[in-house]
Amino acid sequence: MHILILCREPRLYSCQRLKTAAEKRGHSMDILDPNRCFLKLIPNAPHFALYYQRNERDVADLLPKYDAVLPRFGTASTQMGCAVLRHLTAQGAVCLNNEQAFLRARDKWQSLQLLQQASITVPTSGLAGCEFSVKHAVAQASMPVILKTLNGSQGIGVMLAEKPQTAASILETLQQVNVPTLLQDFVKEAENMDIRCFVIGDKVIATMLRQGQHGEFRANFHRGGVAKKITLTMDEQQIAIKATKALGLDVAGVDLIRSKQGLLVLEVNASPGLEMIEKTSGVDIALEMILYLEQKC
Repeated sequence: MHILILCREPRLYSCQRLKTAAEKRGHSMDILDPNRCFLKLIPNAPHFALYYQRNERDVADLLPKYDAVLPRFGTASTQMGCAVLRHLTAQGAVCLNNEQAFLRARDKWQSLQLLQQASITVPTSGLAGCEFSVKHAVAQASMPVILKTLNGSQGIGVMLAEKPQTAASILETLQQVNVPTLLQDFVKEAENMDIRCFVIGDKVIATMLRQGQHGEFRANFHRGGVAKKITLTMDEQQIAIKATKALGLDVAGVDLIRSKQGLLVLEVNASPGLEMIEKTSGVDIALEMILYLEQKC
């Protein structure tokens, strides 16, 4: 197969691992920045054209047809990345994940709504309209409260407010610059720990327990979190799989926390990183993704 990874940084661990795994299976792979693409619709033509410019001085190259595409782009590239995904799907390429599922996962509030509708337990959360009183929005939350911008990754855009005044100040600032933000209960008993499940298709491929640094409530690898192996029950694994399917994803990183209410799904990531979980679990996740892609094709 001729496979494309859509990613702004080809040197990332995840991209290089996927490229190595694909080539070992006999496939070729390109890693291209969606923001350097030019999409062209041609009247009465049976297909679309896709061009790529490696730098602003180069002439754009007409890209070949791809059999499959793996979206690995960040939140800043969501709009163009999903436009390229739609373009490639129209040309017959198989996607892990498709653009509609990708967009669902990228919007934190929409993804929580879909999880709730699928009878998956999520933390108590709230979202206020731009004309709703910040004071009354904060009054609906329990303190301390987590504030999350609707688009964000690697722990960026996630804040902890200990007091109502602090929460209101953060919300007012973000509202002023038109950044929609949700409020979510802080689960104290989780003790700065969460569980990352890597799901491919109908199977949890790998898991790890993440622990945030002392004084840091976020357990993300990019925020200095550390990880160790963990074994989940079959019921816990099924929750992660169900959450992935609720958003229509083929591949997902599902974040869970254990609370007094039971297991809660915090978030479902459509382009989960491979480095920390591969090194912690010892599982060749990149190879598992390529094998699944072969089956889907």
